[in-house]
Parts: sequence; structure tokens; C-alpha cells
Amino acid sequence: MSLSLKEKVSSIFYFLSHPSSLKMILSFRESGYLNDEGWFKSFQLKKPVDKIGNPIPWFTYPAIDFLKERLNRNMSAFEFGCGNSTLFFADRIKEIISVETDFHWFNKIKAKLKSNSNLIFYDNNSAKFQYHEIIKQLDKKFDLIIIDAINRNEAMKISPDYLNPAGVIILDNSDVEDYSNGINYLISKGFNRLDFWGIQAGYFNKTCTTIFYKSDNCLGI
Repeated sequence: MSLSLKEKVSSIFYFLSHPSSLKMILSFRESGYLNDEGWFKSFQLKKPVDKIGNPIPWFTYPAIDFLKERLNRNMSAFEFGCGNSTLFFADRIKEIISVETDFHWFNKIKAKLKSNSNLIFYDNNSAKFQYHEIIKQLDKKFDLIIIDAINRNEAMKISPDYLNPAGVIILDNSDVEDYSNGINYLISKGFNRLDFWGIQAGYFNKTCTTIFYKSDNCLGI
């Protein structure tokens, strides 16, 4: 997903209203954590990238660092909502399938896809089933299901049926109260949760990315 206008304005306003913070942050442009993670480049480009410009998900940095060490070429993933995360996972796993509702964004990401990636456009105006149900049409199970788009509660409730036995579910912005219904459903189904609090590329807001897992999972948690 791309930054909304509101989100862009919020980040800029923070800097303008906290000049001392801006001065301190700018002092770390050449070294330190934000530089190492690519935060400044992401802020400049208005999209999530690492220090050298490679795509990363809009997850918290601790979650990204955790996943980098555990993804492998035997894994498959389904993703609700495409973006730089699609490109990030495609570089590290066997296959990724993503579904997107924004046609402009769909075309932009599709032009960058690798051969192990498949992007599905979901048209709200003509679809005969709901957005979160598109995973049903694939008749497949996945090692990773990534939820970072609309209908997150519904996506969380349907996802367990399409996981491999060792599969995990990744939910971004899991601190949002509106997603508690889906989170509680996963917990009731026996999933454990591992929270990664921190900041995201180009943002100062503290948020959370959560991995839901069971024993003997593919990430070795």
C-alpha cells in the first residue's frame, strides 16, 4: 500500500511542529539505526525500501528483521493487499499470490513482478464473492498468509482453512482496535501471537506487526 495524503501530511507536520526532533533525526542521516534500516530513503521516496533501495514490507522494522532470517525458497504465500511487500517476499520464497482492489496500484506493482509472483485484481463492482473469499477460489494452501488490506477481520477468520499444517498468519497494524475481533478468533483457534512493536518505514508512529503461529511452524518460533 502507498502512503495516504493524510499519512504524508501527518509525518511532515510532526517534523514541522517538533524542530528539535527534526534536528536530532537529521543528525542520524549518515549513521545509526534509521540510516541502517533505510528510514530516510523510505521517507524521501514515500515507499518502504531498505538502505540501498530494495523493497521491504510496510511492517515494523523488528518484524522485517525477524522474517529475513527465516524465509526460504520452499515457502509459498498468499497476500491480502500487494505492494513492496510482494516484491520483498518474491525475492525470498518459492511463490507468492496477492490480491489487490486498486486498479492503478495493481498495474504499478504488476509491472515489477517476478516469475514466481501472481497478482489478482479484485473488482468490487463485478465480483460474485467477497474480497476475503478470493483465497477460496485458488484451491491451495499456503505457508504464509499476509493480511495488510481491507476486510482484515474477515481475512483472519478465513485464513486458517488455507494454511499448511506449519503455516503462519502475519497481520500488520495489529494494534488497531478494529481488528480485535479477528485477532480473538485466531486465538480461540489455538494460535499463539508474537508481537513486533516498533516504527515503520517513513513513519514515527509506534505500531505493531503480529505473527500468529502454532507449534512446529515454518518460521521456527
